[in-house]
Amino acid sequence: MEKDTQGKILIVDDSSSVRRLIHDLLEEHGLQVICAENGEQAWQLFQHERPILVLTDLQMPVMDGFDLLSKIVETEPDIPVIVISGIGKKEDVLKALRLGAWNFLEKPLDLKILLHVVDKALDRQRLLALANNYQQLFEQSVSERTKELERIIEEKTKAEREIKQAKQEWERTVDSTSDLIALFDCNHRVLRMNKAMAKAFGMDVQEAAGKQLCLYEQHFADSDQKCLHDQVMTDGKPHNCELYDEQHDTHFEIRALPSLDPEGKEIIGSIFFARDISERKKAEKETALLHSQLLQAQKLESVGQLAAGIAHEINTPTQYLGTNIGFFSEAFQDLFRVVECLQGLIQEGRSKPDCSGLLKKAEQLLTDIDWEYLAEEVPEAIKQSQVGVQKVTSIVQAMKKFSHPGGREKAPEDLNGIIETTVTISRNEWKYVAELETVLDANLPLVPCLRDEIGQVILNIIVNSAHAIGIKLGENPSGNKGLITIQTTAADGQAEIRISDTGTGMPEEVKKRIFDPFFTTKEVGRGTGQGLTISHDVIVNKHHGSIKVDTIPGQGATFILHLPLGNKH
Repeated sequence: MEKDTQGKILIVDDSSSVRRLIHDLLEEHGLQVICAENGEQAWQLFQHERPILVLTDLQMPVMDGFDLLSKIVETEPDIPVIVISGIGKKEDVLKALRLGAWNFLEKPLDLKILLHVVDKALDRQRLLALANNYQQLFEQSVSERTKELERIIEEKTKAEREIKQAKQEWERTVDSTSDLIALFDCNHRVLRMNKAMAKAFGMDVQEAAGKQLCLYEQHFADSDQKCLHDQVMTDGKPHNCELYDEQHDTHFEIRALPSLDPEGKEIIGSIFFARDISERKKAEKETALLHSQLLQAQKLESVGQLAAGIAHEINTPTQYLGTNIGFFSEAFQDLFRVVECLQGLIQEGRSKPDCSGLLKKAEQLLTDIDWEYLAEEVPEAIKQSQVGVQKVTSIVQAMKKFSHPGGREKAPEDLNGIIETTVTISRNEWKYVAELETVLDANLPLVPCLRDEIGQVILNIIVNSAHAIGIKLGENPSGNKGLITIQTTAADGQAEIRISDTGTGMPEEVKKRIFDPFFTTKEVGRGTGQGLTISHDVIVNKHHGSIKVDTIPGQGATFILHLPLGNKH
């Protein structure tokens, strides 16, 4: 049983031993429990605590279980109430169910059944909470509840009146929802159908009973999807699909479950649930668009934040290029004088046998211009200028690759190349606080990925590592540096990237939240709390990989990324 930290379970029983038994059992399974000894006390607790589940006896002083059940259903109809009673009368069972009880258990309690029923009730509550009271998987809960009600009544009596009562309960329940629900026998004949499904077929509920219908032929004739009923009858497993009704511009999510005989052994048909998910599809498109815009905004923000650093990185080689060009200009003037002198020497040497004066003049000129210095420094200046040009070129090319819009479809990419490009453009973010080492697997195969989004993920982690090291070093008057290490390997059909730093690390409570939207430990103006959230979405949702962090407070952190080497959709 999964621990639920979102609410409490209220136990109501005038027997202290029963209360204690249930209380200890549920607490052992990680649940929060509150108790009351009568209906009046339970009602006060209910209003104050708003529990997520109520387990109540029927016969109690002050206020009995029926009155308590009525008040709860009237006030909070979505909170399940499980009736626990030792009376065992059929009339009490039916009365409790009609009043809205979620289930009925007899004393003495079978603790395994109790835990099972409580677990089912809490599952229902979790689903309601996760979907903002929009009944996700309602079809399954209706099926399970219908079978449970029918089983309870069949165990109590085989009388036709109780069976009819269960059927009416099912019809009232499924007719209250806009979802399309129907039960078919093995030959596509309708056993039961709610009003929403009947309307989709263009008939009323009574007219549909006994007819041989196919959901696909009748309502989705253009679909290539194989009939879910046939699949269920073939393998006895639940099947799902999504279909688009072009005529009404509506998207449907369809789920088919096997319908079993009373003994639960033989498949006698199928249970169909169809839900209009057009709004959800619209929301998904809007969410995808917003995510794309957010990713692009963060990319532009990163480019903007890196611009100053990149300008500084380019400025340094540009400065010594300018200095060398000035040096070349002055050196050329001196060399020009030497060439003029040599030209004069050549001309006069042709007509005068004694050129000693000119030779002395040439020697003095070489001394004046410090030819030995020029002969040593000019080649070095040329070499230095070439290195500067190469550095500027590499920075510009890296920035061009990083900022160039990537494709919307995954393509085989050089992961090592993406890392090297990102390291280059982020140099000014880390060079003052850390050395950065790369240990890249030269045999790493091409990885199917979205190049620009993977680059953004790596950039986010490198910048975070640099900031963590900077915080650890503080003002750092001694000029010490930390270390960032990036390593790539491939194993078990996955490419692995490890980005380690010697920064501050993080405590467990921070580690648990680092991928939460807008969570940040940085000072105002330095972090938005979106970088790692987007990184998690890119790696896990878009690439079907994984991202985790190993960290020791005060010693550093290692982000471990895995990307499949084969395409997954």
